[in-house]
Amino acid sequence: MTDLKELAEFSMPAAAVGAAAGLVAGILGAIVGQPFGWALVTGLGLGLPLMAFGIGYAVLVASGKVPAGVFAPAAVYWVIAFPLSLLVHAIATEWVVAGSPGLPAEPWKFLAFRALLSMGFAIGFLWMHEQIGRHWWPHILERNRYARRTVEQYVHLANAMEARKAATGRGRKKRVA
Repeated sequence: MTDLKELAEFSMPAAAVGAAAGLVAGILGAIVGQPFGWALVTGLGLGLPLMAFGIGYAVLVASGKVPAGVFAPAAVYWVIAFPLSLLVHAIATEWVVAGSPGLPAEPWKFLAFRALLSMGFAIGFLWMHEQIGRHWWPHILERNRYARRTVEQYVHLANAMEARKAATGRGRKKRVA
């Protein structure tokens, strides 16, 4: 049970990113004139799957299956998870608007196009995840092994980048002749 509690605590930044995306979608729906119920379904229909997939990504980071802060694994993950999240959103929206759930027209084309868009979401997700995480994980570091491991990965990455910068001379100050 402790393991599950630590994973849940570690995954809070990833869940927050999905919640923020759902909140923005719901607010935008309301701004463009959707009835309150539709805007709520828009926010929840997108936010809940993005939260669930975000937590899945955080579990992969926590378990060491995906390195923290590296774009390529995040891009591969979201090229699958983002279209599926939008598919859930489309089904939920169809259910509310038409009265019964249904797939979008040409679901494979729907998924393929959303897979193309997923790279942008992957960039945004990774950035927000790190921005929230860099404040959250040090806060829970002493009691959460996943946070400790992730912070250590970031420290190691920062040290390696600093060493590489020093080795190439980019870290030296320019001399004035």
